[in-house]
Amino acid sequence: MTDSVLATLTLGYRLLWNRRRELAGIELRVDAPAAATGVDARHLLATLAELWPVRAPQLLLSVQHPILLLDLLVHGRGDGPWIALTPEAAADPVLRPRALQAQARGLPLVWPGRPDVAPPQQGRPGLYRMEGSDAIGLLPPGQILLAPEQQAQAAAALDQRDAWAVAGWPVASTLQTLAAAARQPDRTAISRAVRAIDTDASWDRIEALLCADPVLSYRFLLQVNTAAGRQRGEIDTVQRGLQLWGLKHVQDWLLEQLAQASGEADLQAVRTGMAVRARLVEHLLDPGDEEDLRREVYLCGLYAELDRLLGEPLATLLGRLPLSQRILQSLLEGTGPYLPALQLAQAVEAGDARGTRALSESYGYAAEDVNRALLRTLASLAT
Repeated sequence: MTDSVLATLTLGYRLLWNRRRELAGIELRVDAPAAATGVDARHLLATLAELWPVRAPQLLLSVQHPILLLDLLVHGRGDGPWIALTPEAAADPVLRPRALQAQARGLPLVWPGRPDVAPPQQGRPGLYRMEGSDAIGLLPPGQILLAPEQQAQAAAALDQRDAWAVAGWPVASTLQTLAAAARQPDRTAISRAVRAIDTDASWDRIEALLCADPVLSYRFLLQVNTAAGRQRGEIDTVQRGLQLWGLKHVQDWLLEQLAQASGEADLQAVRTGMAVRARLVEHLLDPGDEEDLRREVYLCGLYAELDRLLGEPLATLLGRLPLSQRILQSLLEGTGPYLPALQLAQAVEAGDARGTRALSESYGYAAEDVNRALLRTLASLAT
């Protein structure tokens, strides 16, 4: 993609979760000001083809700019990303016939729909947004449920209606429903870390597994500062804790945590979403080769909503750890060098194109840099 195209587009994302509460796909939300020029579908598709690993989750492009969408319908290929159509695009007298032509030649399109209306598709999920009076029992199997507000609705779509995916997990409802389980570390994350130690995985790999769950990494830092910090000083990163405490002690501690660990599948989407946002904060700040700084930035993003999981004030939770002043300033005072990246990551995740553009301009971020950071983040989610 040329610099001019990246500088013109505003990208956002939404994670798609399957029945196992694993990533089934990623919706890349593509927007640009109405008067934007230089939006070239071929360059967009070429860059995504170059960046997107073969084993990465399915990519679904949701395009708001009508000219770019039309260009994608013309130049899209059957082996490229799926293209999602909004209700407005599906009904547009220009876009609809082009979409039908593109689908006929093999372009994978995802049409909008309602439980009682079958979209013109062949073997592809539809995009369904349940309205207030809609019953989840009307959802056809194999579809994508958009942005459910309630945890029970998302679970029913996946477990009872065999939906292909849920786009955007209902975090607030899930944390309210599963408040007690959210305060415990995730059993799957613990088991993966234990296996990694058993198989002599690298320090970086073990650290990444511990940091995949905000609660597990937080509890680890609490424990390691109690067990090893008294003799060796304050431990402010998971990597340093691993090195100073030793893998044998770490594994024993992990095995002890299994007794009270949470196996709630619906919380996996919540925790993973927080970890993805933390990785985006890291890429936005781009610490380069400064590994300690990279780890600090990641923890800042990971702990930004720790209070929602553990049910205590964030100041109380972070006050128990020897974290850097930069993290505390950003998370508790709304100041400091990490705040712009935190706010940008939240806007990008929400798909708030206008807010993303305003924040980028306010903080001096080039649109191209923000978009590259997001693409690097999402491309790293290969299974």
